[in-house]
Amino acid sequence: MAPVKVSANGSNGRTNDENEENDTVDLKNLLLQESDLFLSSLDSEAYLDSLAPIITEALKANALAEFISKLNDYVKGKDAELNQKSLDSATDINTCIDSIDQVSIQSHELSGSLLKVNSFLKQSTLGLIEKKSKLLKAKETERAITETSLVLNLCIQVLEITNKIHELIKQRRYFSALKLIDELTSIHLPKVSNFSFSVKIYDSIPHLTSMIKEEALDNLCKWLLTQVERKIDDIGDKISLSLEATQNDWASKREGSVLLMPHRLNSAVEMSMRDADLNFNVFESSELNITLGPVFDCLLVYQSLGELPILCAAYHKEWMKKYQRIIYPMTLSLSAREKLAFFKETKVSFPDLISLESYLRKIAALFVVDKQLNSQTKFELRSNASADDLWESFANKLKPVLINFLETEEWTMDNLSQLVDFKDLLGNFLQTMENSQYKTSELYDILIIVLRDYYGPLLIQQFRFEFIQSIQSDHYMPSVVTNKNMYDEIMKICWYKSESSFAPKNIKGFPVSFPFSEDYLRYCINIRQLLKDLIDFTSDYYSQDLAELNRIIVNDIFEKCLGDTPGFGICHDMKTFITKNANNKEIVAQSYTNLEYYLYSLYEIGKLIDKRLRFSNGIGIINIDTNSTFKLKAIELFTSVRKFSEDAIFQMVDQKVHELLELLQYEDWTPASANTGPSGDIEEFAVFLDNLFNSIFSNLPSSFRTLGLFRSFDFISEYFLSELNNAPRFNRNAIINLDLDVKHLEESMASLVSTDSQGDGALQSTFAELRQSIDLLLLDNYDEFYKDPTFRMRRFDRLKYDLALKLLKKMQREEVDDVVSITENTLTREGSILSGSAAKFANWGKFRKSDT
Repeated sequence: MAPVKVSANGSNGRTNDENEENDTVDLKNLLLQESDLFLSSLDSEAYLDSLAPIITEALKANALAEFISKLNDYVKGKDAELNQKSLDSATDINTCIDSIDQVSIQSHELSGSLLKVNSFLKQSTLGLIEKKSKLLKAKETERAITETSLVLNLCIQVLEITNKIHELIKQRRYFSALKLIDELTSIHLPKVSNFSFSVKIYDSIPHLTSMIKEEALDNLCKWLLTQVERKIDDIGDKISLSLEATQNDWASKREGSVLLMPHRLNSAVEMSMRDADLNFNVFESSELNITLGPVFDCLLVYQSLGELPILCAAYHKEWMKKYQRIIYPMTLSLSAREKLAFFKETKVSFPDLISLESYLRKIAALFVVDKQLNSQTKFELRSNASADDLWESFANKLKPVLINFLETEEWTMDNLSQLVDFKDLLGNFLQTMENSQYKTSELYDILIIVLRDYYGPLLIQQFRFEFIQSIQSDHYMPSVVTNKNMYDEIMKICWYKSESSFAPKNIKGFPVSFPFSEDYLRYCINIRQLLKDLIDFTSDYYSQDLAELNRIIVNDIFEKCLGDTPGFGICHDMKTFITKNANNKEIVAQSYTNLEYYLYSLYEIGKLIDKRLRFSNGIGIINIDTNSTFKLKAIELFTSVRKFSEDAIFQMVDQKVHELLELLQYEDWTPASANTGPSGDIEEFAVFLDNLFNSIFSNLPSSFRTLGLFRSFDFISEYFLSELNNAPRFNRNAIINLDLDVKHLEESMASLVSTDSQGDGALQSTFAELRQSIDLLLLDNYDEFYKDPTFRMRRFDRLKYDLALKLLKKMQREEVDDVVSITENTLTREGSILSGSAAKFANWGKFRKSDT
């Protein structure tokens, strides 16, 4: 307990009485509290230690007497309580003694029971030991049985695996069987190696492995037979359908596109734009249902055994057998000697296109399967290089066969469609090969041969045949249209100069007359059709060496078709036709007019060919600058034919005029009297001449008409001048008659050229010498002619002086003879000068004639 603090004066700020009273109360309370503590601790062994501080505090508080008194009371109370408890505990002790007696009795009984239990436990322990011994023996037996069972299970498992291997071999699951063999030898057999049967099984492993190899290879060979060789027709059909779908897809994308049109199927552009679904895979086709299990199984077997090179050699050998059977199906029934002869024979052919198509489809299927199978097997069995080598070898054999097929067929216009089918068939075959990355340049040459040597010549002959028919059936008169629809059609078809009289801008109404005849219209239609046929023929499959392709189209077809090669060129045919009809003025004249348009069309055809080839093939005609224009070589040939037709017209006119002149008879050069007008023969001659010129030159250009008339006038003038010069003698009446006839001719001819001022000058030039000869002979006096050189130069500049003297000598007048005899000496002295001047002007006149 904590000590009570007291102030120094003993009162702590209070009075002594109050302090004393308060101290008594506090001490009492304290003793009471401490007494409770004391009392509570009397039962404790350390009660003295607890009591000491209480007594000390009581002493300090001067309350020890009270504390002792209370303590005595407490002790008395406790003694009384103890006595009471002692009396009570005696009863309890007696009761306990009775209970102990009962316990003792029960204890003796329990000891007997324990002895019995102990005896029973001893007996149980002995039984348990016996049973445990039996248990241990049973466990040993069980362990032996378990070990035996385990060994038996291992043996059974080995046998089951061995049977499973045989079953897998029967099921053609060779790789699985091989894996089980590996598992059997590495895991299961070592566990049962003490048994004799395991030794036998182990010894059979090499045989099983060899059997798996052989049967896996045999199964692969059967797969090639059943899934490739026997399905080769179906595979070819599916590849053909896939190609057709790809072609149609590309044609729809390419149609009307300037950028895509030059690019053929299998080009880099086409392949980059091709839908992946269009790439046909033989082994993914549900319809063909060709599984690659046997191939992969065999491949895995040989890979696992490390004998892949052996498999590749065997596979190559088997593949070559299938190849030989497919590429030479017609040789299966031949003997060995016949086969050898057949293989050496290059001229193998097919009876028709159907058999050839079936054959090429098989070939395509074989080579497509070759590469796709290589790809599927990761080139483990066969490389693409081997496939390419085989293809090149086959292509070298196929090329002469296809050429022989072309050569044995008789290609005409009647079976031209079959030639197109042959081209399509070969083109499809080559596109199939290209799609599998095979080189096709060797067989592509046949496409070029088809175009250059067969299709082109047939088109040339067809064009030439229609052209000859056209020129032979033409009416050779200008074409006339009576309605706008027909006019518009002709304007779309034919080529013409924009300033032509029949051009749309110059048309005011109908009917409209064209200078050319119908054969030019047919020519325009046919030449456009010829170009269209060639573009259509080459637009799908001709994809290599486009410059050479353009050269063939231009040089070997168009130039040859338009050229002058006999039997091919229409230029030669036209020249021949003009030659045969040289006397037909309508044909010759209209041909000359038509040739003007033919010639102009060639310039436009050259542009059109270049444009169409550039659109179709991506390149125009080679060796042409961007600013230059391609010109056909046929232009020069047609120019020469036009000149030939011009000469033919002139020759025909000259012949007609000559025939008319032969009808004139100037035999009487000394008539007794002069005529009052032109003779009847001259009048008829003038009428025939007028009809001739109008019929021939009416539709010809004015320049040509002028030239033709000038030539005829010159020819007529020379004829009359020749007649006059060749007459032995003549009198004045004959000259007057001649003058009347010539004037009539001059007047009639002048009417033919009245619309051309140049023609009038040409007329005067051609008749100048004849007119001056007549005027000279009609002079009343020749003295001035002889004596006055100025007079001669002024009025008779076209006459040579010596020829004029000869004419004057023939004139039946005495004074003429006298004058001539007198002037002969003068002529000797002055003739050189005079005749030189006359010759000069005469030569000028001849120059004028030759110049015109």
